Amino acid sequence: MEHEQTVEYETPDVVDYGDLVELTAGTQNGDFLDAAFPAGTPKSDLTFSSTP
Repeated sequence: MEHEQTVEYETPDVVDYGDLVELTAGTQNGDFLDAAFPAGTPKSDLTFSSTP
C-alpha cells in the first residue's frame, strides 16, 4: 500500500527591523581591527581603530 504525501508551501513572513547599521552598531568598539587575530582570541586582547 502506497501513501502519497503532499506538503503545501507556506510563504515566509518578511519582517523589517529597521536599518541594519543602526541595529548592529550599538556594541561597536571601533571601525576595524588593527591586526589579523586568530579565531578564539579573547576580546580583551583585540585592538580597534576608528576612522578619522
